[in-house]
Amino acid sequence: MKNTFFLFLTITLLFGCNTSEATKEQTSVKKDTAKVETPKDTVPEVVATPTFNTNNQFNNITAVLSGYKGKANSLNYLFDTVIWDQHSKFIDSSWSRLERKRLKAMKDWGREEFKNAGEKTKIIFYPFSGPDYLTANAFFPEADKYIMLGLEPVGKLPELEKFKKGEPSEYSNDFKKSLGDIFDKSYFITRKMQSDFQAQKVNGLLPILTFFIKRTGNEILDIKYLVRYEQDSIAEVAYNFKSDEKKPFGVRVDFLQEGKQKSVYYFKYDVSNKNFNDTTIFHKYIADNTQGAITYIKSASYLLHAGFMSNMRTLILKNSTSIIQDDTGIPFKYFEEGNFETSLYGQYTRPVSDFPYLNLQKPLQEAFHKDSLNVKKLPFHLGYHWGSKKDVIIYARKK
Repeated sequence: MKNTFFLFLTITLLFGCNTSEATKEQTSVKKDTAKVETPKDTVPEVVATPTFNTNNQFNNITAVLSGYKGKANSLNYLFDTVIWDQHSKFIDSSWSRLERKRLKAMKDWGREEFKNAGEKTKIIFYPFSGPDYLTANAFFPEADKYIMLGLEPVGKLPELEKFKKGEPSEYSNDFKKSLGDIFDKSYFITRKMQSDFQAQKVNGLLPILTFFIKRTGNEILDIKYLVRYEQDSIAEVAYNFKSDEKKPFGVRVDFLQEGKQKSVYYFKYDVSNKNFNDTTIFHKYIADNTQGAITYIKSASYLLHAGFMSNMRTLILKNSTSIIQDDTGIPFKYFEEGNFETSLYGQYTRPVSDFPYLNLQKPLQEAFHKDSLNVKKLPFHLGYHWGSKKDVIIYARKK
C-alpha cells in the first residue's frame, strides 16, 4: 500500500518590542527558571501538499459509466450522444432511489453501531464479495484498505473511444443489467455474474467495482493487476501488462477519498481447502494482510458452513478483531465456542428456498430467543431475505 501523505506546517513566531525598564523587570525570568531562546535564523519548514492526478483514463472512463456529466474530462463529449445521455439519467435516478431506500440508513446505522470496530483497524476483509464495494463502504467508510475475494474474473475497463456503431448501446444495456440485483436485492447472484461479466459483455467485474468506488464520492487514481509466480510470490504489474504465460488473478484500485489515498484489492480465487491452505502463497498473502482486520460477510451462500471451507473459516476467526455478517457467514456456534462476544440485530429465520438442505442454526435461534429484549431492529433490508424482509446481522467482537 502506498505511503499516506500528511501535511505538517511549523511556524516560528519571533516577537520583538520596545519596552520600558519597568516592563522589562516585570517580564524578566527568575534565576532558577530555564530560559528557552528562539533561534534567530529559523525558517518555517513547509512540506508541499501531495498532488494527485484525477484526469486519467481510469477516472474518466468510470465517470462516463457512473453518469457524471461534465466530470469525464476528455470523454465529456460522449454525453452529447443519446446513448450516454440516457445512461446518465438512468444511473442518476437508480442511485437516488438506492440512497433513499437503503444506503443512507446503512451509513447512519453503521457509523453508530460499528464505531468501536472501525477505531481499532482500517482494514476490511470481505470474502465472497464479488464487486460489492458498495455495502462495505456504507458500513466502513473510514477504512483505508479493502480486500475482497470472489470467483468472478477481474476483466478490464471498456475503451469507450474505440467503440464502433451499436457498441455503446449494447455496453450500456449490459452494464445496467449487471447492476439490477444489487439495486433491487442488495446482493449479486453468482450464476448471473458468470453470464453478465463475460468478456463480450461487461468484461469482468472491474467496471462495476470502479463504478461503486466512483459513485460513492471518490476519484480513481490508478489501477494495477496482480499476478502469481508459481507458489513463490504475488506481484503487482501495470494495467497494460501483457504476457502469454501470466494472467492477472487480482487487481488493485487506488482512489482518492477526501484528500486521502486508499485502496481496494479484489482477487479471483477458489478458497476451498484444496486451493487455500498453508502450502499456498495466496493463503500466506491473505493471512499476512488481514491480521487485525474487520471481516465482513454477506450473502455468502453458507459456504463457511461447509467442511471444505474450514481453512478460510479458521483464518477469519484467528485474524479478525471483529466479524460482521449475516447468517450465511460463519456458523454461530463458532462464536460461542471461541473468544467472542456478540450482538444480534434483526429477525432470524430459516435459509431461503435456494438452500433447502439447510435448517435453522439452533445456537443462533436460541441466542435470539434468550436475548430477545436486547435485539435491535434493522432500519434497512440487506441480504437474501429481500422478499420477507427478515434480515439478520451478527456482530462478533474478539474479547
